[in-house]
Amino acid sequence: MDNVNVIRNGFFAPDFTLLSTGGSMVSLKDCVSNNFLALCFFSNCGSNRTKAILAQLGKGLPRTLYDFEVTVAAVTPEKMHTLVDLKNELGLSFPLLSDTRMEVCGLYNVIDSESKIPAVHFSIFVIDDEFIVRHRFIESPENEFRIEDFKKEIIAVI
Repeated sequence: MDNVNVIRNGFFAPDFTLLSTGGSMVSLKDCVSNNFLALCFFSNCGSNRTKAILAQLGKGLPRTLYDFEVTVAAVTPEKMHTLVDLKNELGLSFPLLSDTRMEVCGLYNVIDSESKIPAVHFSIFVIDDEFIVRHRFIESPENEFRIEDFKKEIIAVI
């Protein structure tokens, strides 16, 4: 049987509050209001691939099938000073949230248990304004994230 703790499409997204690069505490509730949220989890913000994905997300996402806007927020176990540097380097407008204790990463079950250092699987959850997960992607060696595919999937979300 599948792990019952894994958040799937149709499940409620767990709420949380984390420190953002803007210096304030931000909750899931703050990020979701009359739109959809692409909640991205990542590690290793120094990698060129991660930077490229975040930069693409920063350029905006298409609207859903029923014309809902999709905004972005990102959660990572990286420390705040690293995130501030990354946000400035890439010119990102969406919040980067520091989860150094990996509590939120654990809630969303995206922790990479095979990594030698604390890390998460690159993951994206699309959450609607009622906190329901409408789309879930968790990267694995067999399933690599591609921004073009993700944009097509967003367009199909109701």
